[in-house]
Amino acid sequence: MELIRYSINEAEIAKMSDIYMGLTVKSLDDEEGLAAVHSARMVVVKHRTSIDKLRKSSNEDAQAFIKNNNNNAKKLLTLIEPIENHLKSEEGKIEAEKARIKAEEDRIAKEKIQKRVDTLFALNVILPFSDVATIPDNEYSALLDKSQANFEDEQRRIAVEKATMAAEEKKLAEERAEIEKIKIEQEARAKAQTEREEALKRQEKAIEDAKRKEIERQEQIAWREREAERLRILAEADAAEKIAKAIEDARIAAEEAETARLLMAELAPDKEKLLMYADKIQDLTAGNLNVKSKKARALFSETVATIMGIETIFRAKIRKL
Repeated sequence: MELIRYSINEAEIAKMSDIYMGLTVKSLDDEEGLAAVHSARMVVVKHRTSIDKLRKSSNEDAQAFIKNNNNNAKKLLTLIEPIENHLKSEEGKIEAEKARIKAEEDRIAKEKIQKRVDTLFALNVILPFSDVATIPDNEYSALLDKSQANFEDEQRRIAVEKATMAAEEKKLAEERAEIEKIKIEQEARAKAQTEREEALKRQEKAIEDAKRKEIERQEQIAWREREAERLRILAEADAAEKIAKAIEDARIAAEEAETARLLMAELAPDKEKLLMYADKIQDLTAGNLNVKSKKARALFSETVATIMGIETIFRAKIRKL
């Protein structure tokens, strides 16, 4: 289809641009300028609407042409498609058969070569697949015969070697068995002798241990008796010494209290002085005497209880003053 010829072209639009783009309205009073701009705009609008109208009408004609063209082409393609498919199918049969025959020939050739490779491998001849594939049939037959003969010779040599080794191993096994038998007998005799010696040692040690334990027991009994007596004597002496010291301290405290009372008779009442003396008696029961024997602990506890009783009675009497 030919291009649509519009009422104006690009060159004419360029001239309009040169003229009209220079038009301006200077102010509200510029009626001449406004009229020129309006007149020019009407010309541009007329050209624009004319172009747009022709474009739409031309597009409708073009769309109808395209639609008819597509329908005609579709009919023709529908008629020609079965013919092309039939010819393509017939041609494909031949190509497929050629490909199948080629694949089958390749498979048979590969199997033949792989069989040769496996056969040579079984005869201890290791060759790559690519090398075997290039060997002509007559050369392969010669190689196979030679490999077979070498393999059989090698198998016979191995069989003889294995028989020799088996005989030697059997002889060595018998020798080892005899040596092991002698070793076991020697070890059994040595073990029995060792067990007898160890049993005798254990018996002797048991007797010595029993003697030693009895001596230790007697010594322990004697030591405990001596230690108990020593502790009893020390406890009695220590308790007597502490009681005497406590009595002496009480006497000294009483004397000091009496002296203080005499010195402070005019400064403190008798009841307060007596309470101060009671505090000193109470101090005699403070602390704990580190004695170990039962008798010593009993004596110490009895003395402390006596002093505490005296201190309690003394305070009660002071409160009644």
